[in-house]
Amino acid sequence: MLQRLTFWLLVTALLALFAAGLGARRYILDAQRDLADGNLPFTLEGAIHFHRLQQLLAEGRLPAVDHNLEFPRGIRVSATDTVADTWLLAAMSKLFPAAVPLAERVRWSEVVWFCLGIPLLALWLRLTTRSWWAGLAAAALYAVSLASVIRSTGQEISHENFALPLLLAALAAGAWALRAGPRGSFLRRALLSAALLALAQMTWDLVQFFVFLWALWLGGRALSGRAGLTPGEAGLAWLQFGALVLAGAVNPYLRSHGYLYSLPLLLAFGALLADRARQLVQGLENNAAGFSKVWKSRLLLLVIALAPVVVGLLLARTYGSAYSHFGELLVAKLRFLNVKPEDPALLTFNQRILWVPALHSATWSLTFHLFPAIFAASLIALACLVRRKDEDQNSNLTLLVIGCVVSFIGYWFFVRLHVFTVLFLAALLGAWVGWAVRRGAWVRSAVGVTLVLTLVAEAGNAIRRPEEQGRLSVYYRELNALTDWLQKNAAPEPVLANFGVSAALVTYGRCPVLLHPKFETPWIRERVRRYAEALFKGTEVEFRDWAELEGASYYVHSLGEYASVGLNQQLRYMVDALQPRTDTAAWLFERAPQQLRLFTQVWGNAKYRVFRIHRSDDAELANEQAEAAERALQSGQLDRAERLAVQVLVRAPDNSRAQTVLRHVISLRNQGFGAKREPEK
Repeated sequence: MLQRLTFWLLVTALLALFAAGLGARRYILDAQRDLADGNLPFTLEGAIHFHRLQQLLAEGRLPAVDHNLEFPRGIRVSATDTVADTWLLAAMSKLFPAAVPLAERVRWSEVVWFCLGIPLLALWLRLTTRSWWAGLAAAALYAVSLASVIRSTGQEISHENFALPLLLAALAAGAWALRAGPRGSFLRRALLSAALLALAQMTWDLVQFFVFLWALWLGGRALSGRAGLTPGEAGLAWLQFGALVLAGAVNPYLRSHGYLYSLPLLLAFGALLADRARQLVQGLENNAAGFSKVWKSRLLLLVIALAPVVVGLLLARTYGSAYSHFGELLVAKLRFLNVKPEDPALLTFNQRILWVPALHSATWSLTFHLFPAIFAASLIALACLVRRKDEDQNSNLTLLVIGCVVSFIGYWFFVRLHVFTVLFLAALLGAWVGWAVRRGAWVRSAVGVTLVLTLVAEAGNAIRRPEEQGRLSVYYRELNALTDWLQKNAAPEPVLANFGVSAALVTYGRCPVLLHPKFETPWIRERVRRYAEALFKGTEVEFRDWAELEGASYYVHSLGEYASVGLNQQLRYMVDALQPRTDTAAWLFERAPQQLRLFTQVWGNAKYRVFRIHRSDDAELANEQAEAAERALQSGQLDRAERLAVQVLVRAPDNSRAQTVLRHVISLRNQGFGAKREPEK
């Protein structure tokens, strides 16, 4: 009876934590709707993800090549975009009534799926610490901490929100496999853990960061003075490694990005090889007469561990081209002590364009905003736990410590890694609670009070001023008006716009776009560079010639390129054009559109202006249409003459023949002449 009551109390507690996490995220999302009068569009990669979902639901499959992005060349969908979670999202969206708008179904699906990670975190901590108190404490913090909440509200679709629950499920299944169970259960549980880890990697490429942490932990166990990996741990690790290798070989995205030669995977492979070699080295260490022999054995293990990395880096051409820009950015951050220089000439284009949210550098003010209490409490917990003398090898305490330290360092350089930081901080505090429940009453009381205060502070921080917890840099009302106009008046003609707004234009404006809001391939980055340099360093003629060569019919200009604040986040900073020139295309679009001769503004609002691009062959076509307009006027077809004249002036506003025809039409209408009925076509 007592066991049944305990079971239902645990189920109730886990459901309550799930509901708390769900409620906090929906509360913040609802506050964001007012920014867009209720119509909250997806942007950036979230909009691309929504575009993929629409394609999948409409066609039952994803296209091999999508010419709507990077027009006219297009992109290979499965090799350029992460699409593994699109199928899951499509299946979940079908569970809702058809009357529910697709965007709302997506938002509910994403937040529900993410919140499954809350009880999974509790289960992982329970299995590794043997304490449900540890699991519940970690899950509670993970449910309400702003660092966990802020990117998982459903305001945007993020691959990480589908990958993190899979990762937590893999950790829980791995811990389950290491616990004693029926004969043969280890293999089934270990295979489940390996499959879930591979799925997580295929869903979000930054799961590589966890693989890196895991590889460090494996290497530490293999090279430490302790017994190394247990047979169970080694068997589980080899299965997980094999699953990651298989994923890298069969998944088109991972394969095209050279995942098999990735640094995290090579480190993991080296660590496992070193552990296998340890059995031989162990005998040498036990019989060694002096320190030098022990050092040589350690050195041998280190050489074995690093050998795959050295060989892999020599072969990792694809991986290097796909991810070298992140290494380039890290070098710049180390050089400038993590502070973005005011002078863009000190950085390369890749460094300038990547040093933006969410790859910007952390500050102490941002840190205390995201982690107002959990960070300080974790320092106390860390001080208590590292002094333990009785660590169970299955407790993964070392993994938690490595995760907390390395992920915080990673977060300091790349803020987006806060999703891993908060996960490991919550898990560490959960392990601290598990440690405390086996101590004296005063220790339990002190830890309990600290945990409650931390939980209250984190929850209050998350739900305070919810309207400020979203993407405040997006002009939602103006963006909605822009996409509505394009869908009605420009689609399906190709549009040139900056990469920040392009995704929304293809998804909601139904227009092919030239720039993809993603930078994993060198040719995408190169096209963005040429666009920005033509805009801020080229003349109107040079910008028109480039846009025409690339196939654009319209150009969408986002106002604010010459704002006096946030210079190092502006596009002109990225191409080293901070000093404005009044003869550049950008200056004319922004400050003097009436002086433009090769672009005609056809629409605009407080944030965006749409320009029709006059192609170099427009003058010839305009003259042909003007001649047809004159013939229509002479035959009395006023409606046709007016329509043709307007079309000419859209192409060539200075065409005098069309202007004359239009004046004659207006004059004749004012005199009471009607249009001659045109023959039916």
